[in-house]
Amino acid sequence: MLDVLYVEDNPDDADVFSRVVRKMENAISYKVINVGSEALDYLTADGKYQAETAPLPKLLLLDLDLSEYSGFEIIQKARSLARTRLLPIVVFSTSDNPQDISQSLHLGANAYVVKPGSYQSIGQLLRRLCDFWLIDNNVVN
Repeated sequence: MLDVLYVEDNPDDADVFSRVVRKMENAISYKVINVGSEALDYLTADGKYQAETAPLPKLLLLDLDLSEYSGFEIIQKARSLARTRLLPIVVFSTSDNPQDISQSLHLGANAYVVKPGSYQSIGQLLRRLCDFWLIDNNVVN
């Protein structure tokens, strides 16, 4: 089973995420996808993921500003499918725009977190997110 699917098109942010997760005391399996259309294929087990029926993650960590499909479109599609309807989705964005927050939550995101500016702050935040969503939170799949 996959713990976290992180959809992020910024290679620097994806690298920071990977470095932080690798240093966590609890081993976390993860996959980073950097294109919206590939994320949709993964979640719907379509395209190159069709034959393998990609395992659903315990958490979808999602940036909003992606190529081909936005984070908003991914949330909307995920909530429309039985396979992903209950999948925990946390938007992890640099945007603190109230409209982005409201729209994300209205479409079905479980939480909206603004990325902090420093590596240390991002590390602390990701540890708290993973502890809550992967350990403390009870999910029905």
